[in-house]
Amino acid sequence: YWPQHEKLWPGVNDVTKYVLSTTRKNSDWNNSVFFSSVEDIKKLKNTDGSDIQVWGSSELIQLLLNNDMVDELWLMIHPLTLGKGKKLFINGAIPAAFTLTENVVTSSGVIIANYKRAGKVKTGTVGA
Repeated sequence: YWPQHEKLWPGVNDVTKYVLSTTRKNSDWNNSVFFSSVEDIKKLKNTDGSDIQVWGSSELIQLLLNNDMVDELWLMIHPLTLGKGKKLFINGAIPAAFTLTENVVTSSGVIIANYKRAGKVKTGTVGA
C-alpha cells in the first residue's frame, strides 16, 4: 500500500523501515530491513539514532510491551466501541507506569494522548 501512496505520508519511501517477519526476508520497497526476532529489535534499540516508531501493528506493540521495550505511547482514543476485535493490551503485558505528557481532543471527540515511561508500577497508587 504505502509505496504507491506517498502523498499520504511524504518521505515514507525514503526512510529506513524495519520489518519483523518470520517468513519474509526481503522486499522491493526501498530501504526495508528485515528482522526475524525480538533480539534483532533489542540490538537496534540499543544503538544511537532516531526513535523506533510502530504504526498500526497491535501484534508488534504487544511483543514490545511484553519485552519491556516501550518508552513512549501515542494513543488515539476514538469515541466508539466495536465489541470485538484486536486488543492492544492483552494478558502477558508487563506492568509499566506511564506519565501523560501531551493531549489534544479533536472536534470529533478523538483524544490524542502521549504517554512517556515513568518507571515501575507502584501498587496502591492508582488514581493518586
